[in-house]
Amino acid sequence: MARVAVVEDEASLRVLLQTYLERAGFLVVAYADGGQALQNLSVDPPDVAVLDILLPQIDGLTVLDALRRSHPQMGIILLTALSDVSDRLRGLRAGADDYIGKPFSPAEVVLRVKAILRRVRPVSASPVLQAGPIMVNTAAREASVHGVPANLTPMEYRLLIALVRQPRHILSRDQLLDVLHGPDGDVSDRTIDVHITRLRKKLGIRPSPIRGVYGLGYQWIGEPATTCDT
Repeated sequence: MARVAVVEDEASLRVLLQTYLERAGFLVVAYADGGQALQNLSVDPPDVAVLDILLPQIDGLTVLDALRRSHPQMGIILLTALSDVSDRLRGLRAGADDYIGKPFSPAEVVLRVKAILRRVRPVSASPVLQAGPIMVNTAAREASVHGVPANLTPMEYRLLIALVRQPRHILSRDQLLDVLHGPDGDVSDRTIDVHITRLRKKLGIRPSPIRGVYGLGYQWIGEPATTCDT
C-alpha cells in the first residue's frame, strides 16, 4: 500500500485531499506547516509528497530541495496558487515531478499521484519486506516469523502490511477499516480489535510490535521494514 504525505496549511483543503487519497486506497499522513513536514518526512519518507508552495515556517520549495537531496526516489507534486511562472519552473528544476495549480479537483490529484507511483515504484518480481524476524512476501501474500509461516488470513495480512509500512504512525480506525474492506465495507471497530488480537497472537513476538493507542487506533512500534528482492 503506497504512502502519501499531504503538506497544506489550509485545513479544509488538507482534509479534502486526505479524504480523497485515503478513499483511493493510500495511507496518508498530513502536515500543516513545512517545518513539521520536513522533520518527519526526512526520517520516514512517503512514496509521494504533495506539497503546497506557500507554507508557514518553511516554504514548500525549501522542503522540496531538502527532500530531493535526502530521498531522490520520492515522488513530489507541488500545489501552487502562484501565477508567476518562475516559481513553478524553480520547483521543477529543484526536482518536482509535477505541479498542479489552484484551484484544482481532488480527483485530479489522485490521478497525478497514481501516475507518479507508476514511475517511482516499478513492480519487482518478488518484493519482500523484512521487519526484524518478520518477513512478508508481498508477491505471494505470505508472512513468516523466524522462518516459520504465520498462516495469516487475508484480513490479518492486510493489517500487517498497513502497519509495517507506516512505522511509528498511528493508523486510525477509519484507515484500518479502509484497509480491511474499503471505505464502503461492512466492518466494525470491534472487528478490527479481533483481527489485531489474532495477528498479535500469530506473530508471537513479545512485547508485541503492534501497540494500541486509546481512542485513536494502532501503530507499529517494532523494527521498521526494509525492502529486498528474492
